[in-house]
Amino acid sequence: MQALSPPNQASSAWRNAREKCSTIPEAFLSTLENTGRHTGSRMTTRQHILLLAPLAALLLPFLFWPAVFGFASSFTDYGPAQGHLTLVGLRNYAAVVGNDEVRLAFRHIAIVALVAVPLELGIGFAVAYALRAPFRGRGLVRIVLLIPWLLSPIAVGVMWHFLYGPVGMLNYAAGWFQQPPMPSPLALPGWALAAVIATEIWRKAPLASFLLLPGVLAVPPDQWEHAMLDGIPLGSRIRHILLPPLRPLLFTVTLLLLGDTLGTFDSVLVLTGGGPGSETLTPALYSFQQAFRAYNWPFGVTSAWLIVVATIPLGLGYLALVRPTAE
Repeated sequence: MQALSPPNQASSAWRNAREKCSTIPEAFLSTLENTGRHTGSRMTTRQHILLLAPLAALLLPFLFWPAVFGFASSFTDYGPAQGHLTLVGLRNYAAVVGNDEVRLAFRHIAIVALVAVPLELGIGFAVAYALRAPFRGRGLVRIVLLIPWLLSPIAVGVMWHFLYGPVGMLNYAAGWFQQPPMPSPLALPGWALAAVIATEIWRKAPLASFLLLPGVLAVPPDQWEHAMLDGIPLGSRIRHILLPPLRPLLFTVTLLLLGDTLGTFDSVLVLTGGGPGSETLTPALYSFQQAFRAYNWPFGVTSAWLIVVATIPLGLGYLALVRPTAE
């Protein structure tokens, strides 16, 4: 049998991968693995460097350098228009931790995380389960699910600020039932944070479903059909058939949603600006206000790094939960 040439071999590997894999990225990685295994090729050090050079050119000046500079400046009294700086040690961190508004902002974001993330996961899982059975247009539906997430948070904030406003959906519904106009929940203490949570759920629940759907589709259909024939209730089928193989993916999506929630800023800035009063103030919004409105750069940078510190327990908890599953 004549051996395939490298182009034909890659083409054959790609066709086989597309038949076995549910997504194009998975097929691409499988093709790279198979072609490399069959040809015995290994990437050289120079090829690795060339492959990573574009990523490094983006990350070093635009991510790593600002992060290192910001972390170092949090131990000084540095300001953008300041001619000299003085090392202050942990004084900035002590002042930020002792600030009442900072504690209030972290309490708000904890409420948002505890309410929004479980609902995002629950709605996302329900939508992914509904899309489990193939039907015409399912691929288009999967793309549409990403639209709320792909929209700029600023655009989402503008849109929902209008929907919550005097001519928005609430007053439209009130008029439909011949009720008097309702005040915007964004201006009502006790309701503004709930409106922010609802906006976050609208934006992120479709993303959760998009991420969970490949895991749901990876569960063998035979197991589900056998369970249905045996008369096992739907709840037991989900608990014993779907959830066990989805557990690592669920942990990963949960971590992503929690991390994104901790950095909630843009949409809240447009929706409420942190108000009424400090009703919807978040740590990221507080950091922005201190750095660019109050011109208190040390407070702004230090409070931003407290958000980073808050993500560390999330990462450690994720590793602790995933390690037993992997073993």
